[in-house]
This record gives sequence, C-alpha cells and structure tokens, in this order.
Amino acid sequence: MRNRVLLSAAALVAMVALSACGSKEPASQGEGAKAALHVRVAAQNNSGQVFQFVAEERGFLKEEGVDSELVYINNATDAFTAMAAGQIDIMSTYGTGGPLIQIANGQDFTIFGGYMIIGETPVYGKPGTKWTGLDSFKGKTVAITRGGTPDIVLKGIFHDAGILKDVTFVEMKKNQETLQAVASGQADFGATATGYQLQAQALGLEVKMWPDEYWPNHSCCRMLSTSPWLSKPESQEAVYRLLRAYLRAEEYIQSESDKERLIDLVVEKLDLDRDTAASFILSPHMKYDTDPFRNSVLKMWDKMGAFGYLPNNSINCDDHINVAIYRKVLDSLIADYPDSEFFKKKRAAFEQNNL
Repeated sequence: MRNRVLLSAAALVAMVALSACGSKEPASQGEGAKAALHVRVAAQNNSGQVFQFVAEERGFLKEEGVDSELVYINNATDAFTAMAAGQIDIMSTYGTGGPLIQIANGQDFTIFGGYMIIGETPVYGKPGTKWTGLDSFKGKTVAITRGGTPDIVLKGIFHDAGILKDVTFVEMKKNQETLQAVASGQADFGATATGYQLQAQALGLEVKMWPDEYWPNHSCCRMLSTSPWLSKPESQEAVYRLLRAYLRAEEYIQSESDKERLIDLVVEKLDLDRDTAASFILSPHMKYDTDPFRNSVLKMWDKMGAFGYLPNNSINCDDHINVAIYRKVLDSLIADYPDSEFFKKKRAAFEQNNL
C-alpha cells in the first residue's frame, strides 16, 4: 500500500511506500495471486481508515489483489473537488450529509459502502449547564460545523422532536472552535466530530448527550465515488476486491478481543496520541461497518430535505446508491469461508439495512 498526503485539491505530495504482511489464503485464490488493481482512497487523518490499516497489516489487500493508496485530505470540500477532478477514486470518512448535499447540488456521486454507521459525535456543555432531555435545548444556543454529521444528526433529532425552531445554532468552521464557543459561553452546547473528547475535557466540558441514543444507525461515514468512475468494469472489480479486504478486516476487528493492537495501529498510522486514539476506538458510540446502509442514507436524505438542507429538485437519491457490489462481495466471502458466522450475519443484516 502507498500512503499519500494531499495538501489541497490540486496537489498530491509525500508518497510513502509501505508493505503488507501475509495471511491465510482464501479458497478462491488458491491457484495464484491476482494482478493488483490500483485505487486511491481519501480519508481524514483524525480517525483514518481502520479497515485499511488492518487489511494492510493482515495481508488482506495483497491477497485480494488491490493496491489501495490512502490519501489524507482533511477538508471535505477539497476531497469532493479532488474526486470530481479524478485525483482520487473513493472518499471514505466524510460523513453522509456532505455527500448528499453534493448529490442534491448535481454532483454525480454514488454511495456503495460504509466505514462508520455511527461516529462518536457527542454534545458537550459546561458541568453547570442543565440537561435532562431534549427539552433542555429549548431556548439555548448550540455550536456546530454546518453540514457535518453532528449538525445534521442533531437537527434531524430536533426536527422529529418538534423543537428545531426553538434552538439557535451558531455555525463554526472547525470542531476546535465549537469547543471554544462552549467554553467561552458563546454557546450553551456544542457538538463535534469524532476524536475531540480529550480536548473537551481539557476545556472543562463534559458530554451531555449522545445523538446515536436518539437516532440509532443514523449514517455517518459512507464510501462513495463518482458514478462515471464506478460504471467502469475495472473500477467495479477494484471496489469488489477492496470491499472483500475491508470486510475481512471488519471480521478480524469484531473477533479480535485485544483492542490494544487496533489502538497501536491507529497511533502508528496517524499523528495521534494513544489516549486520543483509545477514546474513540474503545467508545461504545463508535460503530464501524462496511455495509452501505441504503435505508439509513435515504432516511437522512428525507430529514435533510425536511429542514431545508437540500435544494428543490427532482433528484432520486436511490439512483446514487449501489448495493449490488457489496452484496456480491458478501456472497463470495460466504462461499470462500463457509465456516464464518460473521459473513452469514452480515448477509442477513444486509437484507434489513438495504432492501
């Protein structure tokens, strides 16, 4: 695997060659390794791509015949621009709301898999700020970064509870600014993306609410590409191989009782300290899942339309979701690993999440 850092939508720099170690050979590849297909996957370096890290270390990427190049782009706008320009092939850790806004604005993107179905996106407040339930938000100010998962999920919850118009939102550009707004008293509450718990604690803030308790499987990071790229047979084969490697990594993560190695991997691959990595890797409010979760995506699309985040148009969101490749991957893994209860459960869950 090659690791790149993309500093802007126009420049790819700092290529570093890395190698993968071997693992057991799947039944379907017993006659020899496939020629590797190259694919460029964009991710943010505050949480990385755990499936990629595990698939690399366990040798799954090599066995499946895919050369997956991880490209770090922390600004979602730059990532969308880079993908539309053909500088990357796949986006992985940029939520669901952002991609849906792009689709609503006419970008021809297709969601085909997932990374997290829920992310650790807590709502913070000062210790003395009263919170007993959703009604505690009435008449209060909430700091958010517009278009991010915390923003959209909170507004979806407030919309369903009938209190959306009773809350004032203060829009920030960065998660750190959201925390500072709460700490300084500019906002009563603030919601951030994954990985900011320790920073919040350092500012004297505490978690007041976990949004996933009100909206389970709300849909966080989806995997997507441009529709024209995904329509190519070679691209579909590359995605098929990549998802096979990632699903094998997901099985390993679920079956591996020692999460310390997973934390070690994140620390090794990213510029994060161990405590920060552990804060989200071990969190019960973080759920890694490769499933496309079509039904959750469509539910978010409907909610975003209800509170005015999508322009009026005739776009059918379902035309921008592909579950066929993922289903093919599951069927092939069940055939190759008939003793794996994990893949059978994933196949059953697929029916519930997508059909």
